[in-house]
Amino acid sequence: MYAAFFDLDHTILRISSGRIMFKSSYEHGIIGRMDIVKALLFNFLYRTGMMSPEGVVEHWLMCYRDMSVEIFAPITAEWADELKRFIRNDARKEILHHKHNGARTVILSASTTAFCELTKNILAMDDVICSELELIDDIFTGKMKGRYCYGPEKLVRARQYCQEQGLRMEDAYYYADSIADLPAMEAVGTPVCVTPDKKLEREARKRGWKISYWK
Repeated sequence: MYAAFFDLDHTILRISSGRIMFKSSYEHGIIGRMDIVKALLFNFLYRTGMMSPEGVVEHWLMCYRDMSVEIFAPITAEWADELKRFIRNDARKEILHHKHNGARTVILSASTTAFCELTKNILAMDDVICSELELIDDIFTGKMKGRYCYGPEKLVRARQYCQEQGLRMEDAYYYADSIADLPAMEAVGTPVCVTPDKKLEREARKRGWKISYWK
């Protein structure tokens, strides 16, 4: 048995799950136009290196502070249909291939639990490793629970998972699209770059890693 790890945004999905969350939150009145302006600003600051990914997420999560799980749950249930539309056919095929080979198929993503669990259930995958939102008495605090599952933290979590499952990182696969995934990709036996960003594509060609362009 071995582990086959899959990133979610721009790998299993053709888009970012945050886009679905953003659109849904606006439609349900959780965020307003000023929040959209702020989100665009934060995105610009992130892309220009003036704000960390963690900083962007921390600001975004404050929109959900003091919201109860009871109110939030029906909203997240609506995301399933959206997710189905954006799951890549090649991702479905590759996950099924690994399942038939006896692998544990795992989503390893910076995205939040709701999206990852929904996708896991849709694709009948085994496990999820992702970012979690902090809850106190079933109320969102607007903060992360634990560390943001991004960059080097993905490697920490993947190693911990393999240790707990009695698996070897050297036997594992990781499918991902971003240069931020490099630490985890370097540690697995078979890294696969899926429609990679320019930096990861350059790194993949230099190292002779497989590059796939999924539909």
